[in-house]
Amino acid sequence: MVDLIIAAIRRRLKTRPTDLGRPLRTGLIPARAGNIASDEEHLRFRLPPLLKRMYADIGNGGFGPGYGLIGLTNGVPDDSGKTAVAIYDLFRSAPELAWPDGLLPICHWGCAIYSCVDCCDPDFRMRIFDPNVHDGDDWTDAFFEDAPSIEDWIGSWASGVNLWDAMYGDEGHIARTISARRKRP
Repeated sequence: MVDLIIAAIRRRLKTRPTDLGRPLRTGLIPARAGNIASDEEHLRFRLPPLLKRMYADIGNGGFGPGYGLIGLTNGVPDDSGKTAVAIYDLFRSAPELAWPDGLLPICHWGCAIYSCVDCCDPDFRMRIFDPNVHDGDDWTDAFFEDAPSIEDWIGSWASGVNLWDAMYGDEGHIARTISARRKRP
């Protein structure tokens, strides 16, 4: 299955390397196996096999949903200049966030919204962190379930699904959740 998804990503890159306008870097630079292993040691958890393959075989960030995947060490950073590892460290160091162990931000959508892979979940499910809807002291309201696995998430993108619309469009699952919250007394 991983090989099929990698092939689908490569096909998608020929027509639309990112969803939100960031042009594809000339010659994506794959991550080195040693850097991936070093990042896993630093993070104290393993990355999903598919994510490692994408970083090692396609490029260390800069392609994919949103503004593109955020690279690991020496990879393509987000718009603030931080890699996925640095963002994870920053969020984990903020006690008020109670950032979950193993929840690695891998895709930035703008406005501080991140798609994250739960590296402690056996299926590597995807979650959204959207601090713009946070209200109160407990940050759990800023986290949303997104996809049952990273394979489903990136496979959908590779097949042409607009993930932003699936989340925040008129019928998007996160938009519906936020709307339901606002209707509560």
